Amino acid sequence: MNIFAEKDIAQEYDAYYGTALGKQIDLQEKQLIEDLIQPIAPGNLLEIGCGTGHWTAFFSQHGFNIVATDVSEAMLEQARKKDLPNTQIQTASVLQLPFPDNHFDQVAVVTALEFCGDIPRAFAEIRRVLKPGGWLIAGCLNADSVLGKNKAQDPVFKHGHFMNETELFERLSSFGKPVIKTGVHLSPEFKLVSETTHQEAIPGVFMAATVQKAS
Repeated sequence: MNIFAEKDIAQEYDAYYGTALGKQIDLQEKQLIEDLIQPIAPGNLLEIGCGTGHWTAFFSQHGFNIVATDVSEAMLEQARKKDLPNTQIQTASVLQLPFPDNHFDQVAVVTALEFCGDIPRAFAEIRRVLKPGGWLIAGCLNADSVLGKNKAQDPVFKHGHFMNETELFERLSSFGKPVIKTGVHLSPEFKLVSETTHQEAIPGVFMAATVQKAS
């Protein structure tokens, strides 16, 4: 089941980032990704699971030339309305990408692998289309976090498969040497925890990662 194919989900997706909590979480997630992409020279980037274009706008602002893809036409309809520069939008599944081998300088996938239905196959397709020496930029939701442990109660997240940091590291290691940073620490009451001493005892919800494909 593709929960994001539903029009009401697609139309409401961006509204979350307009809430007070959504804005704070968005800033933290983007800071994590921004820190990790500093060594990466922007090139031709494939974005997988672009949804409404929320992260597409981020990568566009950072100078990447983007082919943004998703399987949900409802989500892509919202993305097209944003008319983002340096961006082509098309329908495509990560499980069967319509691109040649070794085609992209970078591949980005942010909170989309969780919902693809076959994570090993998705990683195999990403590896196929990514150039040797190219970079995979990933953002994933942590199974060990309070969100991961309570996802069965969420109407959207219950449809996803979350990885923990160990699993993500192992899968990314098939490309090269990954770097993973975690953030967005939520208490059991789903409130952001800002104090560093408390953060250490709470697994971060968001795992940001980069890995360079071995030449």
